[in-house]
Amino acid sequence: MQMNRYLLIKSLGKSIWADVDHVMCQLLAAELTNRIPVVYWGMESLYSESVSSNAYEFFFEPVSGVTIQDILRPGYTLYPPSWNPENVYAEDTDRFKMEFRDLKSLMRSEANIVVSDIYYPISSILAWSNRGHWSFGKTPHQVYRCLFDKYLKLKPEVKREIQRYINITPDFRDEKPILGVHCHSNAIVHEVAQIYDLNEYYKPNIWHFIVRYNIRHIFLITDSNKILRQFKKLYDINGMLLYTDSKKRPLKQRIPTYLQEYPNKRHKGVELIKDTIEVIKDTYLAAQCDFFIGNGYSNLSNTVMRLKDWPETNIKLLY
Repeated sequence: MQMNRYLLIKSLGKSIWADVDHVMCQLLAAELTNRIPVVYWGMESLYSESVSSNAYEFFFEPVSGVTIQDILRPGYTLYPPSWNPENVYAEDTDRFKMEFRDLKSLMRSEANIVVSDIYYPISSILAWSNRGHWSFGKTPHQVYRCLFDKYLKLKPEVKREIQRYINITPDFRDEKPILGVHCHSNAIVHEVAQIYDLNEYYKPNIWHFIVRYNIRHIFLITDSNKILRQFKKLYDINGMLLYTDSKKRPLKQRIPTYLQEYPNKRHKGVELIKDTIEVIKDTYLAAQCDFFIGNGYSNLSNTVMRLKDWPETNIKLLY
């Protein structure tokens, strides 16, 4: 790999697993274009505290041994041409105009640093694969599995939070099998028109798993206190229902920079970082369950699916 070719992967300003999805797709692009990847979640990220911090590294280990400071060298060219060493730490408020951001131009650029701040699905990037690359001939899910295993490494403090729950919850540690369930609040009804009906499908599917596989416990992930109360009423018999103490509230989306009165007017900061570590903890705990039912429109549910090799009979995403 040439040492003067880099792919700088910026945040989309979305939820943790939506931004991680973007990172995974761009890590594949970096491999296919012979570039060293650098992930930098700056002020465009929900989780950023300052220009000098990289919010990605609040949660995950770096994907390479190179930082954004290392690659911004005199004489290095950047693409798209709107970027320069002075403004690359900030958000390009014109990025959705898509100027110089079509996938072909990004993949074919000969600039020293290509900056990625637009999402392209992994299926589009796979079109650039070739027989010499490990991704050739694989399905998008198979490629995600490889990318997650290769690149997504939790920070030690996040690992400790996961292990702490396991240590203090003997039912999760010792009482198998466990069915993980991720049930969204109705707050995303504007995104998924049939969410109300979709949530009704959980009941028969949960019952199917309980009866067929003799489920001992249900581990629930939800952003809704209402759904938590419903699950307690339906399933909290003899301690069957398990859940963490993470706050049950939908994520408040960031305010786009061009609508802000001043740079940091967002729902962000220390509390959001703490809450997001709880989301990561829940996600990884769900991946340790024996079975899983989730929402196919949810980045969290899809992340659970991508974190390990599930037997087809053991996981179901609802659409």
